[in-house]
Amino acid sequence: MARILVLMGGDAPEREISLKSGRAVAKAVARNGHDVWAVDISFRHKNSMPPANIPPPDPEAILTCSPMTLPYWLTALKPDVVFPILHGGYGEDGTLQAMLELFQVRYASPPPLACQLAMNKIQFKRLLIAEGIPTPEFCVVDGDEFERDPELALDKVEHAIGYPCVVKPSSQGSTIGASVVNHPDRKALREALAEAFHYDPEALIERKIIGKEITVAVLGSKGKAKALPVIEIVPKTGDFFDFKTKYTPGMADHRIPPSISDDAQQRAKEIAVKVHNLLGCRTVTRTDMMVDSDENIFVLELNAIPGMTEVSLVPDAAKTSGISFEALMEILLEEALQTPLRGW
Repeated sequence: MARILVLMGGDAPEREISLKSGRAVAKAVARNGHDVWAVDISFRHKNSMPPANIPPPDPEAILTCSPMTLPYWLTALKPDVVFPILHGGYGEDGTLQAMLELFQVRYASPPPLACQLAMNKIQFKRLLIAEGIPTPEFCVVDGDEFERDPELALDKVEHAIGYPCVVKPSSQGSTIGASVVNHPDRKALREALAEAFHYDPEALIERKIIGKEITVAVLGSKGKAKALPVIEIVPKTGDFFDFKTKYTPGMADHRIPPSISDDAQQRAKEIAVKVHNLLGCRTVTRTDMMVDSDENIFVLELNAIPGMTEVSLVPDAAKTSGISFEALMEILLEEALQTPLRGW
């Protein structure tokens, strides 16, 4: 039996999804027989210090703390492992993971640098290109550049990428702030860039790949990293797997097996493992890709802390492999326990 702290919530736009994922993880880990404390971490809980008498473990009772008071909670709870189930922001960009390493606390997620590289889509794509991993052509527009001369910024995008294109904030997940511009339309492109700049100072604009969207989860690390079955994502409305489609039950089909060849599935798995290991990931990640009509595969992004809700993709892939949600949590816990603490 281990002492487990599940952190959820956070302050990013994906907060509500994080709370759903965190609750599901806390309950599953508790069903495995571990002592679990579930904590909503957010700056809105700035004065949430641990009480003199720590409550008994209960995955249903959501405690509160802030990033500023987290060290006190770590001292009070003395967890063997932290599950950082936070999507976006400081919970997924490596900040929290670095803090846990500084306090010598094991955690069930990729390490700080891997999270940072995965979260920054621009740096991630540059790394892919350096390693010869296919990814859609892209360009970057800076918010200051857009503010100084919007028309020149639009010219830059049209010259470098053209239409159709996908516009994304540089460091958000769950398609937060992302837009698709399918046809030549400078007004729509300008609005898409403005939307992206609501979330980040840089926008990534990439060529839209016409084809099928797939995703591959990878468990483990280094030589033991293993890809789970490929899932094809088919939105029931439109052609864009946006935030609403991702997290509303019934809005998208998860096809296992996908409607691509066995060869393409095998290549997708190999690419996912390569990307997972390239960033130095461990526990579980999910790499999103597009497959065009010739079955060329293009990597879109890697999710360092994928969703764990009832409509999430990783639990679906694990289930197809015969791994229950509870068993999946135990796999992540065991890897975290076996990961050596970083020496200083």
